[in-house]
Amino acid sequence: MFRSGHEGATLLPHVSMKALVRQLVPGLILPGAIYFLVSRHASVLVALAAGSSVPLLDAVGRLVRGKRPSPLGLLFVGMAGLSIGLAFLLRSPVFILAKGAAMSGSLGVAFAVSAALRRPLTRTIAILLFAEHVVARRLLADRWRHPLALSVFRTLSFGWGLLLLLSALQQLVMVVSVSPGTVMAAEPGVQAFVTILGTAVSVLYVRRRQLGHPELGLLPRRVG
Repeated sequence: MFRSGHEGATLLPHVSMKALVRQLVPGLILPGAIYFLVSRHASVLVALAAGSSVPLLDAVGRLVRGKRPSPLGLLFVGMAGLSIGLAFLLRSPVFILAKGAAMSGSLGVAFAVSAALRRPLTRTIAILLFAEHVVARRLLADRWRHPLALSVFRTLSFGWGLLLLLSALQQLVMVVSVSPGTVMAAEPGVQAFVTILGTAVSVLYVRRRQLGHPELGLLPRRVG
């Protein structure tokens, strides 16, 4: 279990590294693997649609295990369904290949706008990750309304917005410059690298800010 750096804070869930790996690896490997397997027996468009079905497979797997699909997972399913539908309707694989760029760009704009409106998405995401129950989330939300905490989360949101917009541009360059198979094989790894890089920089930044203001409890710490 974790407790925030602030005395009397609510207990925070321990995130298992093995669990994270189990969640990340299928998304890194399956799209490209499914594409190359299906492309041997079907058209490029069908193979791309099959490779893009990983979010749907994940949602079905969660339902089979008695778990509700996450809101973010449902968003990915919706984006995948829309891109596949447009690709088959207009007979163009670009809609599937550019799905990642569209998602990254949309999220980048959302992060930047949320920071400008002083309602940073990074704060909302942190509350959902670090507090399991409604009361704990309310306590964190109240504490992180402090102007210093708000400044930290706004900076993080602006940073993530810029990173995601740059990632979207890089993904578009890949779509127009390399083969569909290369996009399907490389894009998940590139997205994972961007996510890991952004997370590492964010943690380093928050840790530095917390050293001067430990009462904000911006980072959890292990107790017990």
